[in-house]
Amino acid sequence: MKSIVEVIKHQDWSRTGQGQDWLIKGWKVQFLFSDKQLREVKKLSRVDNWYEDPIVADTCIDRLTNCFDSIQKFYNTFGILPQVKDRLFDEGTGMIIQDRSIDGNEMTITFTLCI
Repeated sequence: MKSIVEVIKHQDWSRTGQGQDWLIKGWKVQFLFSDKQLREVKKLSRVDNWYEDPIVADTCIDRLTNCFDSIQKFYNTFGILPQVKDRLFDEGTGMIIQDRSIDGNEMTITFTLCI
């Protein structure tokens, strides 16, 4: 079972099993939840192992899909990625980029998100 406490990659959570990625210009986008966000997620779960609760995980992945769509649209419009403290807004999301790290060797960009 995948955990939402770890780095979240689209391929790990793909419901189709196709291993698709969140990609922008060949760079993989992945997400981490801040400690504050994880505390909020824990409140949503009704089970002890909240970090593996499939209902909560599906809700989180849907929100992250909205965040990725927001990042992709921003990039397509302005030609740059959102910066730290930018809000990835959707009626159901509204998450803020707390941190952004880039790994050139792996060609990954990790966004740490909070509420």
